[in-house]
Amino acid sequence: MAQQAIDLAQQTNASSISRWLSGAGKSLLPAGCCLLVGLFYLSAFFPKHHAWEAAAFIFVGLGVLAGLHHTTSVPAAVPLFLDDVVHVVLGALSVQLAIRSGGMTAVQGAAMVGGLAWLSERIGLLDQRVLPASLYCGAFAGMTSPHVLPGTSWVFLAGTIAGIIYSLARHFWVGIGGKLGTIAFAGTALTVMAARLTGWNHADPAASPIDGLWLWAVFGVAIVAAIVTFWLSEPCKFGAVCASAVPSAILALGINLLSPAWQVKMLPLATAWFGASFAGMTSMERLAGRYWMLPLLGLIFGVLFAGSRPRVHGFGGLLGITALVSVMAALGLARWGPTNAISSAKNV
Repeated sequence: MAQQAIDLAQQTNASSISRWLSGAGKSLLPAGCCLLVGLFYLSAFFPKHHAWEAAAFIFVGLGVLAGLHHTTSVPAAVPLFLDDVVHVVLGALSVQLAIRSGGMTAVQGAAMVGGLAWLSERIGLLDQRVLPASLYCGAFAGMTSPHVLPGTSWVFLAGTIAGIIYSLARHFWVGIGGKLGTIAFAGTALTVMAARLTGWNHADPAASPIDGLWLWAVFGVAIVAAIVTFWLSEPCKFGAVCASAVPSAILALGINLLSPAWQVKMLPLATAWFGASFAGMTSMERLAGRYWMLPLLGLIFGVLFAGSRPRVHGFGGLLGITALVSVMAALGLARWGPTNAISSAKNV
């Protein structure tokens, strides 16, 4: 009888924790994610900008607010799945291994992990419980620079936090491009906060300035990437992870065939393609027939990518949350136009 009472108490406590986490996924997650996007937007785009640039970012920010209001809802609370957390952590550590031991750039490592995750599922190497999206989400957390987090143990923590959010966010921002990267950014940002509390003050890694013809090239690449990713994902039915990761991996790894001088010049373009591909992961249901939004998604991403400041440079998920801001802005700005009803959205 005593043992049965102990078992019953343990089951009650476990169900209480599960219910609390499930409720948090429905009530706290929308508020927390919206606050994260707002803080990121202010810290990334407003410091040290000219007045006309700030005015442009304010205009885009109004669209972001409208997009957040239109798309932010969690229809049902969901339980926390430990498998999701494990898979996100594996994705993060895989990219860190590729960077530290394989000599790859962050973009090359993340794109390769995403591509291998999709291919492994396609040929049946992955268990049915392993979703390529969870590994891809972890890959973005693994892109964190050593200047931002000092060691793999901190990256492990970032992946764990991102995995918890990923599991709770299964029915949140469904079909919105950049969702996976935003989750990774949340895990990274919270881990950086924890690292600072222990005395680690990271140095903001310097981002290479983009100007002249290369700036226009970034805009063009971002527009093309968003369109191509959507085309491969939806009409061609390859899926969002494949459409983003495989072309990005081919482009990023192909840069190694160039001379060192050209590798430095082409790296921002490969990064812009990779980030804009996240915006192109937006589902057909979210676009609701407004395909003219695809080049707009890419253009807004290109502007934000070129205009971000080094305060958040080197954070894992930075490209993803920039893509999500681009999608939210485009959805918000497009609300005045006619639209078809959104019947459903893919759980990505």
